[in-house]
Amino acid sequence: MISNVVLAIAGFLVATCVRLEASPVEQGSELHPISVRQTSPMNCTADSNCSPSNITGYPVPNGVKCINNACVCSGSCFSLSTVASRCTYSTCGWYNPNTTVCTAFAPKSQLTAFLLSFFVMPTGAANFYIGQNGLGGAQLALFLLTIIISYVSCCIKICTKRGSNEGGAGLFVCLSCCTGLLTLLISLVTLAWWIADLVIFARNQRTMGNGCPLTSDL
Repeated sequence: MISNVVLAIAGFLVATCVRLEASPVEQGSELHPISVRQTSPMNCTADSNCSPSNITGYPVPNGVKCINNACVCSGSCFSLSTVASRCTYSTCGWYNPNTTVCTAFAPKSQLTAFLLSFFVMPTGAANFYIGQNGLGGAQLALFLLTIIISYVSCCIKICTKRGSNEGGAGLFVCLSCCTGLLTLLISLVTLAWWIADLVIFARNQRTMGNGCPLTSDL
């Protein structure tokens, strides 16, 4: 009964983490997180209507589109201006209108984040690397909690071993089961989180702490 509840919680966490990350959108040959794709109210009839006002006269950037009469801004260099209802320069990159090249500012590598998540996910290294310190701290705290509970469990077994030999077997079994179930629960949550992070980083669906996308190099 308890194991079924634990497995259900773990499955729910995986599904929730995956659903919270939206699917990527296309910009040329690259994929960028949906969090940097912003859509304006319906106010355009052509892509040129959505270009930043200070690059009028140049070719329309790849990250600027008019879809269903709404401006769509994507990539590292553009974000939606809620005032002008058109795309404007973002703080994530620099756009050269002459070469139509978008250069990201201090980007973090998707491949590096994926490898850190794969090998040392419990330490939160991948999320610390991309500046998602809240997620990284939560993962590290969960990892340390697992170690502490395992240590306490060992101490309980050692301290109650003598008591079990003297007739205190019930207490020994009770404490062992409680710490064992708690360790199992945390381990399953960590496993679910690890799988979710691998999927998210593999699909490049998590941004850096400043909201900018990772470099697609996986």
